[in-house]
Amino acid sequence: MEIKNLHRHLKRAASNFESRPILKCVHYDEDGSIAVTDSHRLLVVKDFHNHEKEFNQDLTTMKLNDGVYPDVHRLIPKEFKTEITISLTVLIRIMKALGTNKEEVVTWKLSDEQITFSNQSDAQMYGGPIQISANASVTGEKFDISFSAKYVKECCEFFMDAKERYAVDNVTIKMVSPLRPVVFSIDESKHVYLVTPVRMG
Repeated sequence: MEIKNLHRHLKRAASNFESRPILKCVHYDEDGSIAVTDSHRLLVVKDFHNHEKEFNQDLTTMKLNDGVYPDVHRLIPKEFKTEITISLTVLIRIMKALGTNKEEVVTWKLSDEQITFSNQSDAQMYGGPIQISANASVTGEKFDISFSAKYVKECCEFFMDAKERYAVDNVTIKMVSPLRPVVFSIDESKHVYLVTPVRMG
């Protein structure tokens, strides 16, 4: 199945720093998957190609890069302590509403049936946090966790383009702790998006 705007999504998740040119590439793995990371987030699409060999392609120049790509699969946690199911449409709206600038950080406060989101800049501007709550299924450990609003918004936009037209509008989010990378996926599919939380305090 084709993913709309795939090249744009890959370029977003790749690094744009000249100091690590290998991270400006999409990595084609011999297992048929592609992966791209900027070391803060990781996008993996499984069963994408049938080249049966691995190589790296620069997303800007489209030239091949024979450097060694990081072993991204070891970055994905195998066990989780918290699992969340929330509407993709709702989550993207909240990230857009609270992501008032490119550097905005949004804190998620987890409880059994909902998540309360608050950002940093509005708290400074209005003297207190602006909060938005949304219904969600949250199982396992509950804690506060913070993310770059931009990264979560772009993760959700990828899933909006990747999901089948009539797929259920839910994203599954699996967490280990407030500091470990978090795995976003839709219906246990072949698309995985990893986002590293922001350390607060």
